[in-house]
Amino acid sequence: MCKIAGIADDVKDFPPEVSASAQIPLIPDHEVLRVIGRGAYGEIWLARSLTGALRAVKVVHRATFESERAFQREFQGMSSFEPISRAHNGFVDILHVGRTREYLYYIMELADDHVAGRKIDVVQYVPRTLKTDVDRHRRLSADESIQLGISLTEALRFLHEHDLTHRDIKPSNIIFIDGVPKLADIGLVAATGQRSFVGTEGYVPPEGPGTAQADIFSLGKVLYEVSTGKDRLDFPELDSQLTGRSDKRELLRLNEVLIEACAGDARKRYASASAMHEDLCRLSAGQVPRRKRSVGKWVLAACLVGLALAGAIATRQVLWAPPGLAEPRRQTIVKTEPPGALVLLGDHANKSPATFIDLEPRKYNVRIMSPGYDPIETVLDLSGRKTAPPPVFQLVRSRGSIEIQSEPAGAEYVLRSEDGKVSRTGSLPARMADVPSGKYSLMARRGDWEMTDNIEIKRGEMTRKAFAFVIIPVNVTSEPPGADISVDSAPPSGHTPLRLELPARSHEMAAHLNGWPEERRSVVLQTQGENVVHFVFANGSVKITSAPGGAKVMTAGRELGQTPLVIEEVKPGAVTYELRLAGYNATSITGQVEPQQQAFLAARLERSLSPEPGQPWTNSLGMKFVPLGNIQISVWETRVQDYEAFCAATGRHRDAPDFAQGPTQPVVKVNWPDAIAFCKWLTDKERDENVLEARQAYRLPTDAEWSAAVGLRNEGGNTPEARDGKIRNEFPWGKQWPPPAGAGNYADKGVQRARGGVIDNYSDGFGQTAPVGSFKPNALGLYDLGGNVWEWCAEGYKGDSGAPGRDWGVLRGGSWATSSRSEMLSSYRNVVDRNERDVIYGFRCVLTSPNE
Repeated sequence: MCKIAGIADDVKDFPPEVSASAQIPLIPDHEVLRVIGRGAYGEIWLARSLTGALRAVKVVHRATFESERAFQREFQGMSSFEPISRAHNGFVDILHVGRTREYLYYIMELADDHVAGRKIDVVQYVPRTLKTDVDRHRRLSADESIQLGISLTEALRFLHEHDLTHRDIKPSNIIFIDGVPKLADIGLVAATGQRSFVGTEGYVPPEGPGTAQADIFSLGKVLYEVSTGKDRLDFPELDSQLTGRSDKRELLRLNEVLIEACAGDARKRYASASAMHEDLCRLSAGQVPRRKRSVGKWVLAACLVGLALAGAIATRQVLWAPPGLAEPRRQTIVKTEPPGALVLLGDHANKSPATFIDLEPRKYNVRIMSPGYDPIETVLDLSGRKTAPPPVFQLVRSRGSIEIQSEPAGAEYVLRSEDGKVSRTGSLPARMADVPSGKYSLMARRGDWEMTDNIEIKRGEMTRKAFAFVIIPVNVTSEPPGADISVDSAPPSGHTPLRLELPARSHEMAAHLNGWPEERRSVVLQTQGENVVHFVFANGSVKITSAPGGAKVMTAGRELGQTPLVIEEVKPGAVTYELRLAGYNATSITGQVEPQQQAFLAARLERSLSPEPGQPWTNSLGMKFVPLGNIQISVWETRVQDYEAFCAATGRHRDAPDFAQGPTQPVVKVNWPDAIAFCKWLTDKERDENVLEARQAYRLPTDAEWSAAVGLRNEGGNTPEARDGKIRNEFPWGKQWPPPAGAGNYADKGVQRARGGVIDNYSDGFGQTAPVGSFKPNALGLYDLGGNVWEWCAEGYKGDSGAPGRDWGVLRGGSWATSSRSEMLSSYRNVVDRNERDVIYGFRCVLTSPNE
């Protein structure tokens, strides 16, 4: 498939490893995963948003465009299409458009997987397009093709009503989302009438793209391919297996619509997408197209009795038909020298050598066109029973004339053809006739002064060009004034404002001002009108973003703000900023600021391994911690999976309960020494892994710290015993009794283990332990400070006085078996021998900081 211009197929069957060859772009608030398609100007990436949604991100690189204008065309297409993309179900939704200095990007909804639909496997994902459908099934049924055409003509109608055209409709630019076909590749959408020749060969009509009728032609070729299984360049040949297809009647009626949609003469084509949509709807309802066409009659006759003779079609000028049936069809081959010319035979079009089959037995007007050659118009008579093949048509280079003058006369000239060869030379003025048409480069020289220009000589026309070798005044200014001006690398001519006398040709000017970056300008002076050259020494700006956001932006030890941040009035030149964010490594970003432009600087911050005091943190086991005074406390109780990692590493035996537990439920049947051993192991482990600093360690919370976590203040007393139960009517959920629904995992009517009473009319949905975080957290973000399991505290009930007797420990918070009002108080202390293990005992960790 040959690409005429524009963007190549954006979505192809790339294997997952294709991403290894692409430089990963930085897309704000998105994790870029891998390339899923490539085109001439960029790639399409699979990405995941902050919310976890999978998106497609098209990245269009500036470096792949020859000019800024061409680059802006892509952006204009996005800008024009983005507001209406979400207004119609026939378009891919564009969710966001952005740009950097190196590329444009836009984020859009993700196509279905070509096999699994909406079940997206990020490693194996391949977008579902009409091309992948046809590659898998070879062709669609007539009914499927008609329904596809109904959907896409409705989308085209909406696009054309907004004065936009698509200009590159083809199977790979039609994607499926939730099974619905949608038009994609907005980069080629343009204002109606934009005639730059983009698109893909075979889908573009003879007059070129850029009109609503050109889009209709392209869609007709797409429907031809998917319904017949043949290549678009084979149009209008029908499926050679048509007589064996169960939907041949519907396919022949569809063919009538496609003949009109793909007419070589735009005047004979559907006038609008709405008109084509109406005919397709009639086909869907079992009716014939509104516009009856004679071509339908011969197609029906030829297909029903003649397509079985497909082998004879390739070698015979006249197709045989049984007696009593319609006049037999004709075929012919038109050849040209050189080949490749566009041959228009009636409503049919093809490139030479051009084969035309299934033609009515009559005379046809033939027009042959090729760039740079005279067109040929003739008549081809196929009305006879036997017709000889037409002769090879010899194309003749078209010619025009050129007239060149110079002021003053006497300049020497050189005319070069497009391939660089010298065509004519001489002195001016000069007049030349019978010059082959085409594009030329024309150079005129007077002494050391050369002037060049590109011209085009058209068939039968006179092209005129004049060169003026004159001296004209030029006014040079700058903002602010006072800049040194040099012309064509000569020493400075003076300071702005400045008036110079220069030859009327192109010059290179340079301006210098007070240490600013040099400003250079290519200037082509005109012989008419005032010539003014203005230099602007203006500040630029910088936009800084980071992933994640909220990082401090620092320069020279001074904080400028937090990302995302726009810094105005930045002097042009190199800039460097430092980004700092708690929990992440500090990083520097550099860039180049240009006058009157905004530099975009972005950085993806790397998470720091060590916890930052006063900041949330997640450790190596996935345990989450939040600040509590000078420490950080785990947001939930130690889980089964955390404790099993400890047992696996140390060989310690875990005494399992008599009921099933999942990995995220709180570990139970641990005594105080078990909890202390876990904290020491985790401390040693993460110090060895350089996660913790030497003065950071895990331990159990003190009784006072546990009270602070649950929201108790000013309990008084120096020991847990002195504080026990002193504050009444305060519960982890508030002051009301009985507990409201969802207050925590307590002894409700679903408790399956007899450990006393239950709370009347209370249900939490769990018979024993619940996965941590199953209920609402408190204001600090802490879960299960009431219910689930009793939690060991660091010190003994009477304080760690070292007095003889039993080693009485303290547990706080209640459990899944707690129903007593007094035991559910936030100030209640459960006094238990530290060596006891039970299915209601667990623990939570805290992390000390160097500042503790």
